[in-house]
Amino acid sequence: MALDFQNQMFIDLLSEDGLVVVAKGLGLDQLMIKFLELYSDPKVLVLALNTKSTEEMYFIDELQCRGVTYLPKVITNEYTAKEREAIYLKGGVLFITSRIIVMDLLKKICPVEKVLGILVYKAHKVTDESSLAFILRLYRQDNKAGFVKAFSDSPDQCSGRYSHLDRMMRNMFLKNLYVWPRFHATVVSSLAVHKPEVVEMRQPMSPNMVSIQMAILDITKACLEELQQANPSLDMEELNLENSLQKSFAHSIKMQLDPVWNQLGAKTKQLVSDLHSLRNLLYNLTQYDCVTFYHQLELLRYSSDGHGKSSWMFMDAANTLFAKAGERVYGKQSKIQGHKQNDDQLIASDGREIFPEEPPKWKVLSQVIEEVSNAAKEAGSKILVAANDERTCYQLREYLCVGGSKLLLRVYEKLVATTVKKGSERAPPLPKNKAQKTRRRGKHKASPSGGGEASSIAKKVKVDHKEGNEDGTSSDHSQESLEEHFRQESLKLDDELATIDQDHFGLLPDPLVVVHAMSSSEDPYHLTRLIKELSPKYIVMYDPSIEFVRQVEIYKASNPENFLRVYFIFYESSVEEQRYLTALRKEKEAFQHLIKQKAHMVVPEEREGKQTEASGILTRDSRLAKEDAISSRKGGQHQKEKHQVIVDMREFRSALPSLLHKRGIDIIPVTLEIGDYILSPEMCVERKSVSDLIGSLNSGRLYNQATMMTRYYKRPILLIEFTESRSFSLQSKASLTSDISINNVSSKLALLTLHFPKLRILWCSSPHATAELFEELKCGSPQPTMESAIAVTTSEELRNDDNTIVYNSAAEDFVLKLPGINSKNYRYLLNQVKDMQELVSLSQDKLEEILGSDSNAHLLWQFLHSNLQS
Repeated sequence: MALDFQNQMFIDLLSEDGLVVVAKGLGLDQLMIKFLELYSDPKVLVLALNTKSTEEMYFIDELQCRGVTYLPKVITNEYTAKEREAIYLKGGVLFITSRIIVMDLLKKICPVEKVLGILVYKAHKVTDESSLAFILRLYRQDNKAGFVKAFSDSPDQCSGRYSHLDRMMRNMFLKNLYVWPRFHATVVSSLAVHKPEVVEMRQPMSPNMVSIQMAILDITKACLEELQQANPSLDMEELNLENSLQKSFAHSIKMQLDPVWNQLGAKTKQLVSDLHSLRNLLYNLTQYDCVTFYHQLELLRYSSDGHGKSSWMFMDAANTLFAKAGERVYGKQSKIQGHKQNDDQLIASDGREIFPEEPPKWKVLSQVIEEVSNAAKEAGSKILVAANDERTCYQLREYLCVGGSKLLLRVYEKLVATTVKKGSERAPPLPKNKAQKTRRRGKHKASPSGGGEASSIAKKVKVDHKEGNEDGTSSDHSQESLEEHFRQESLKLDDELATIDQDHFGLLPDPLVVVHAMSSSEDPYHLTRLIKELSPKYIVMYDPSIEFVRQVEIYKASNPENFLRVYFIFYESSVEEQRYLTALRKEKEAFQHLIKQKAHMVVPEEREGKQTEASGILTRDSRLAKEDAISSRKGGQHQKEKHQVIVDMREFRSALPSLLHKRGIDIIPVTLEIGDYILSPEMCVERKSVSDLIGSLNSGRLYNQATMMTRYYKRPILLIEFTESRSFSLQSKASLTSDISINNVSSKLALLTLHFPKLRILWCSSPHATAELFEELKCGSPQPTMESAIAVTTSEELRNDDNTIVYNSAAEDFVLKLPGINSKNYRYLLNQVKDMQELVSLSQDKLEEILGSDSNAHLLWQFLHSNLQS
């Protein structure tokens, strides 16, 4: 059942084209499905852009469930051009990649005049340089009647940089903005009618966790202050302690430091890395168990050995951090009695006595499930436990099956006991006869955290995710080697419980418990689908999530007849709670900013580009074209020649073809064997990014590309494109020397220019600068043709338009290596000598006549006739 605000969103966008910005979790996918259902008809042709394969499958499945017969088709590179042309004529909704539709529009394969409209999903990704903007411009040039409807659920990205919203809407040719925050009156009234029963469970953290959290926050604050002192130019308004808890914090630092990154000292770079590691520590403190947290902390400590420790490790707060983390695993040593102050004791295989502290949330979870199990008398009751990621779900499943002590011991055996590090903190060794035994000491207490209540519900638990797939660490984690090592090590747990027969779960008494992750990189709508299929009566939110809270609200409002109780568990006065509240505040501020922009936005009538004369909104003339137009008016009869560029199809992943087209240059997409852009019959360009340049130099691929370009084109060009806002260096300053070394990138680039003197190297700071440069290079040059560009292949012999011979490449390379032959005289020899047999039979006088030099002729003749065994 669609809600009032969902129907209103649909009616608004259907009546007039525009961009709709919805708060996360309020059903943007359902709005998209409604439009897909509306246009799934063979009588119309509608294109759906910027969707991933998982989203496409989800949309198609939902439409199938609604009884839609003419389902959308997914167009990939598996279809040939003729097959795509036939599919376009059949109509319906087509999910198609940006690269394919760009080429089909340029080649006139897609009948653009018959396209009823375009649906743009995740419209916040439309920028001046994106291929989506290129597609919409091509579409609007030849189709003035079709619609454009855009969808987004990221208000923060829509209201980002200065006038970002205005540019985004201008690129999509839209003038209407529809904003739907959670505090919208229609949304509030729709969700207030049928609310789920909510039970908030504020669980205090353990004293050790509180001490660790305070220590990490103190260290983070000190690192931020030190970063500001080292870089006074930084804008610290956004780089504060509260924002350091958010995922976007790393991006904020990157945006400010990228322009001068290669000029920064080692201290600043270390501080940036430390802030990232500290944020991960804060996340893992509340997310995972004490052993996993201790293991990551130890990795940070020992990764600094030999490389200079991070400065924060010498702080008093760091001592507290390491001490309290150790106490959570080994217990607290009594100075009076000389033993640990815990009732339960575990002995690991490495001989250590451990007293692992179970996360307080585990006990609350087991209590909630036990309470629900006793209350749910009716058959068919189901409990959904939603955690942040799959690794957390894996641990919760094991906890509910075997209890906390056994789980923590297994984690310890895998992460700590098997990892022997120099100088590692160890507990006093036990006698040899006890060192290899793993058993429990002391009186066992049947508690929810020790396996009592947990074991009683073990057989009712089901985990709805891939068994054994423990790759579920936070998406915030860095790809640095240390973080990757931590992830790999922390996920190497035994598959002992993963081998349990899963078939018995549905056959045991109710209620059935399903543990599921809220985030998934494979399927973004897995949780929405699960709630609909499972119809749980009880939902336990183990981790706070804004999006999931709203999904639950919509589910209850759409199904008022279903009973639903939600248990919301979170640590009181914790970073976890603060992170959730900050995310809510930032979303609200983003929507308020959008509402203000909408109120003050000046939108011209011709913004949509539907008028015959769109007042320059679709104008493609560049600066040179305008100058040419002025001079033509002065001269009277001058006719401007249309520029065109041959572009390799693989280059449509970049922004350059779009910008060239915007400057009035026609783009002809073909498959090129040599080069990326053909500017004229004599001018070929190979475009490289800095990273691609380094990789091509190291692999030798660039040498082969330069060889082919210089062989078939008179003006070969190597274009190196970098980002103006991001600094770079081909090698570190310490490795710069006056000597040429094969290991240095700069030396390789110098050798390339020496070996290919005709090769020209151009450096451009952005695709915009490259487009302007290409236009200037083309001035006064004839236009290339598609036939001539395709004819230039890596075949051994070819004749140019002026009937000059392009020689056999293998023979040419061989002759250039002979003594007495150089780049000035090798053509004389190749023009008059048929093959090697004829070359060997020539006399020295004849060689002197051909080469025009007695010394070169003598060197060559002596080489060809010398005894090899002398």
